[in-house]
Amino acid sequence: MLGVWLIGAAFFGGAVVYGLTLRAPSWFQSGSGNASELRRVAQRLENRLITEAYRFRGAPGIGPGGIRKTGEDWRVRVTEEEATAWLAVKLGEWLANRDPPSRVPPSVSELQAHFANGRAWVAGRLDDSVYTVSTGLRAEADGLWLSGVRAGVGSLSMPVSWGGMNLVGMKGTGGDEWLWRVATGREPLLAGGTIRLEDGRRVRIVGARILPGAVEVDCRTEVP
Repeated sequence: MLGVWLIGAAFFGGAVVYGLTLRAPSWFQSGSGNASELRRVAQRLENRLITEAYRFRGAPGIGPGGIRKTGEDWRVRVTEEEATAWLAVKLGEWLANRDPPSRVPPSVSELQAHFANGRAWVAGRLDDSVYTVSTGLRAEADGLWLSGVRAGVGSLSMPVSWGGMNLVGMKGTGGDEWLWRVATGREPLLAGGTIRLEDGRRVRIVGARILPGAVEVDCRTEVP
């Protein structure tokens, strides 16, 4: 009798898990969207970020740790709509320009972003399933890190330490190697937490928050 109950429980559990993989997250919206509008929003986001990064913010002064900074710290905000447009239009270009280059598999479509409960989600459709990766953000002196990364299919997800990345088909080799190291906490998303500008200044990430519907990043402009 015990064996029958165990077999029944295993069958029921398997059915529940399978059902979760078929059910897309509640926030995922089917439909590719208007391509020209997505490109307009993505380009507007990039232009705004570039403008903010290069903005003159005041004469150099001494900041925390004796680092020379210009002006007061500043903040940028990226909405779900902007992040989704960037993923759909610009992610492939960004990955192709990395060293070594990578790419978004051509069979992946409808890339979308979602921000809530202190976590950021990225989802995409592959065949008839929706694959997701979610993470928190942690800004430290040595870089901007992902934290608590989970991955899955449909409404089922699990931590990377439990094999979550295998659920979304990441092997940790080839073009996946850098993403694998970042997702598993072996390498920061942004090493050193700084972006070097062409005029010699640096933009340092000093804080990051995931809010309902948006991500806010606190920045400091530094000089050599």
